[in-house]
Amino acid sequence: MSDLFYQIADNRPVRVFDDRMVILDIGNSKREEIAEVLSVVSLCGPKAVAIDVNFELPGESDSLLLESLSSLPALVLPLGVRQEGERFAVADKPFFYDELKNVSYGVVNFPTDHPGATVREYARSFPMKEGGRLLSFPEAVAKQAGYKVDLSDDTRGVPTGIISYHSKEIMTIPFDQLIDRAEELTDKIVLVGTTVEAGDVYSIPLRRGVSGLEIHAYSLSTILDGVELERLPGYIATIIAVVICFLMVLGAVTIKSGMRGLILRIAQVLTLYLLVRVGYSMFVDHNIVSDFSQAILMIAFGLFSVDLWNGTVALIDMIRKKVISHKEKRLAMKRI
Repeated sequence: MSDLFYQIADNRPVRVFDDRMVILDIGNSKREEIAEVLSVVSLCGPKAVAIDVNFELPGESDSLLLESLSSLPALVLPLGVRQEGERFAVADKPFFYDELKNVSYGVVNFPTDHPGATVREYARSFPMKEGGRLLSFPEAVAKQAGYKVDLSDDTRGVPTGIISYHSKEIMTIPFDQLIDRAEELTDKIVLVGTTVEAGDVYSIPLRRGVSGLEIHAYSLSTILDGVELERLPGYIATIIAVVICFLMVLGAVTIKSGMRGLILRIAQVLTLYLLVRVGYSMFVDHNIVSDFSQAILMIAFGLFSVDLWNGTVALIDMIRKKVISHKEKRLAMKRI
């Protein structure tokens, strides 16, 4: 239901410009170019700077890079983690990890089941193997920017939030335009990274081919908006699906009218409309995301199973009648 709403709502002319953040697209810049860009950013008076670039290996321009990073206010750098049982361990980190002062780190992993999955949620924090929790990248950025972040003490899993994608515009500045547009970074959260890296492209409910940096921006915007979307518990959706299936089958068995097929089809369409309408209202009016896929399948396959049953019974009855008729003809021939 949220995917459907996002796709419809995003096509409306009404859009919201998020002026709290700016994406600074560095493209395929080399390390020394990135260091120069960061030096300019530090002079623009940003509220916070988050860099979604992992300098995993040392290079020739490290001194310039470290100097530029040290000059940035409220800096957030990325970490990658791998799951080990129910907890996580740091897998990808900058070569200068824990060497810079006044720096926060955020986990850039998305909470998806497999790499090609559509990203609908952002992680809040990750329980670490060595103890404690690490904030996700957007949560760490929000905290560095002075927003209140609720870090749960629950160590059983990864708490998530649902990303609000629709009807939003986030400013993106290519690095070669930075000098001319430097004033647009003042008092903004600056997200530094690339939107063109082939290995960092994902699908979202609105479209495919979205960079991880843009998804972090949408996640951060959702956090700053204070939007708390909740999921309808799975067992409630299952109960609704079972009830719908039961009512469909009950109607198919009890209705004796010759218009039974038409009545059931009308009930099928009305139930489908009701599900969509209720799901839309729950999402828009109450911030509840519902998954009625099971119920929709029950609407379709509930009647389909009845049709299969009735068809099978009719076929067996027809075969039985033909067999009986054939036997009666053979007996009649013998009497003659």
